[in-house]
Amino acid sequence: MSADQYYREIETHFAMRRGTPFILSAKDWALMKKWHDEGVPLPVVIEAIDSVFEKNETSGRRKVISSLSYCRHAVKELWDERRNLYVGGIEQTPESAPEVMLEQLAQRLEASPSGAAFAERVRALGSEKSVPRIEQRLIELEGEMLESVMATSPQDIAEIRHEIAKALGNTAGLDEKTRARTEEANLRRMIRERFDLPRLTLFG
Repeated sequence: MSADQYYREIETHFAMRRGTPFILSAKDWALMKKWHDEGVPLPVVIEAIDSVFEKNETSGRRKVISSLSYCRHAVKELWDERRNLYVGGIEQTPESAPEVMLEQLAQRLEASPSGAAFAERVRALGSEKSVPRIEQRLIELEGEMLESVMATSPQDIAEIRHEIAKALGNTAGLDEKTRARTEEANLRRMIRERFDLPRLTLFG
């Protein structure tokens, strides 16, 4: 995965969890570069961001999470916990048996008409002997799956885009790139919700 794709996935996921447009600060970019340079896998960063927002949403005093810096400790703790799994899984299947998780993902996909066609491809990843490679393929398959839904359900996608535009309100003050990425993050989230599609990851 290229550095640009790594940064884009983190940026769009963070925007989706915030639910509002935002612009990454120089400090945020430096933090993402640090994670990338240190080899922190994208799924670990995504899971850590989710955990921060979920804890905040269930706490009595909700904070406005306006920077990736709020997630840096969660990313470090999760990466420390998962490091042996990833590093030790370069050429061998880890003890966590990814086949079990892949089968669960495949069954969830089979329960959705829009995801059923991808179930066997997810199961087939069990032949891989590396958790990082499986995660990368799952990211690619999820992108392909969402693209397929957008191509085959244009009316639903048009409705979702209308809902997103209404929810975001006036975005005239945002630059084109920030607005587009914010809309993309929300689009991916709402497609998964409407079509009952799981996030394709071993660590969901």
